[in-house]
Amino acid sequence: MTSRQEIIDMMEKFQKGDLLTFKTPKTFGEDYVVVELNPETGKKFVLRLGKDIDSARKAPPYYSHDHAKPIAKWISDRCGEPLA
Repeated sequence: MTSRQEIIDMMEKFQKGDLLTFKTPKTFGEDYVVVELNPETGKKFVLRLGKDIDSARKAPPYYSHDHAKPIAKWISDRCGEPLA
């Protein structure tokens, strides 16, 4: 499992267009999670959910924040496993 700090470190290195993808276990809905820099105005980071990677990328933002830590906490609290 990826630690909260590892997720934060990855997010803080984001360049425009970068994505992180995770998969939550069945207990948390087996959702795919996509984190990216916000392409529009508003909060800096955006988290999106979907039942597959394509729908997660196209989904409206589920959660957004200016700091990486709250989003990393959300992912690690739901045991998100990174996808290559």
